[in-house]
Amino acid sequence: MSRRPDLTTTAWKKLRLHVLDRDGWQCTYCGKGIEGFDATVDHIMPFVSEEESNHMHNLISACRSCNSTRQDRILTRMPWFNKRWITGL
Repeated sequence: MSRRPDLTTTAWKKLRLHVLDRDGWQCTYCGKGIEGFDATVDHIMPFVSEEESNHMHNLISACRSCNSTRQDRILTRMPWFNKRWITGL
């Protein structure tokens, strides 16, 4: 059973593709082009609730390597975080 059942629904799959399309199928963290198994969608703010977490403004494209490195830590606590990424938010 999935740890996050909300991430296995048809609605999530459509949202995931929409986020990947919006971000040009590139990892937001490292800039690498992503496709297939390597293409993941990361929650900017770790899971709080289904209503709050799965919104376009809280989701970004990430390669599997960057997404698994970050895990559920807050983005600004990552050693490779660049404050310029969130300028203007």
